[in-house]
Amino acid sequence: MRSYSPIQKIWTIVIMAAFISLGVASAAIAASLTPQEEKLIRGAKKEGAVAFLNPLFSDRTSKRLKAGFVKRYGLGSNFDLKAIRKGTGATVAQVRQEMKANKFTVDVHLVSDPGFFAAASKRGAYVKLDSGYWKDFTKTIKRAGQYSNYPYVVTPLAYTFQPIWNSSCPGMADVNITSYADAVDPKLKGKTIASDLTKSATYTNTTISLKENGINMSALWPKLKALAPLVEFRTEPNMQIVINCERPLDMWNLSGRVYQNVIKKPGLAKILKIGSYKEGQVMLGNQVSVLKGSPHPNAGRLLVEFLLSKEGADVYVEGEAIYSFRDGYTPPAKAAPYLLDLGKTKLLGMQDWVAARKKFKSTRGEWAKFFK
Repeated sequence: MRSYSPIQKIWTIVIMAAFISLGVASAAIAASLTPQEEKLIRGAKKEGAVAFLNPLFSDRTSKRLKAGFVKRYGLGSNFDLKAIRKGTGATVAQVRQEMKANKFTVDVHLVSDPGFFAAASKRGAYVKLDSGYWKDFTKTIKRAGQYSNYPYVVTPLAYTFQPIWNSSCPGMADVNITSYADAVDPKLKGKTIASDLTKSATYTNTTISLKENGINMSALWPKLKALAPLVEFRTEPNMQIVINCERPLDMWNLSGRVYQNVIKKPGLAKILKIGSYKEGQVMLGNQVSVLKGSPHPNAGRLLVEFLLSKEGADVYVEGEAIYSFRDGYTPPAKAAPYLLDLGKTKLLGMQDWVAARKKFKSTRGEWAKFFK
């Protein structure tokens, strides 16, 4: 019988322990995956890539999304998750063009546009999903009055427009916005922004939802007009206008924009304020689907599963301070101060998100009477 020196015995024990630990870790990772995820991993590895078009995720979030996705599913360092960010309208326009041409450069698209997803679903434009996580969204989705069309369209996340103001600007120290009446107070003349409905489906849907829920927008618009607001479109440049005190209040911006700017300049946390509306917050759910005919369908479906998982939600909620619709979800501590508690907030949705598209022309026309 072969004999081993004490040093050889020690190294044998160390190596065995390492293999056991590795096995336990691998088993733990496997146990955390759903059967649906495990089924898609092999195909995703063969495809080696996935392209994800969306209007939300910053470069930082996209990098963390890729790292988390590759690590969770063991896809390897060569796997390429390409996150492409465009505006809401540009995102829809690109997908529509690729559908018409039946030539795809993206696999997965996410955007807030229920009407577009409904029409595309009717044309059979999406891959059928088999999700192990969608069942964990049903209660919150229903309470928030959101559109979805499983197994082709799911709605993992949302944002909502809130009042954002700079308390350090002249005349803003005592401002506190808790209602729409506060947002159109005459003392705010020359200090506010009017969001351009004619360029935004989400501003328009917000208006329609508020009207359906009893807010008199026909009376609100002339009051806002009397404040001589600056008419602007995108939330990111609007945030800079607020920071620079050019117009220190934006009635409809995103708390995530405050969060992103505070990360860059921590001192802004003391002066940028985030309010909410007691009338209710319109939740603008972002739908996601996998395009039929795209080059990476398995990786695409696996990416949707990651977005629906708690691990995936933690990535984009921490990155953007937006909302996951997972039932009972607790956001990461870093983003939590910038988010409303969905369990305690009055959430507003829509009676019919798809039919709302027919109201766009009249809704925008009423707004344009005052601002165009």
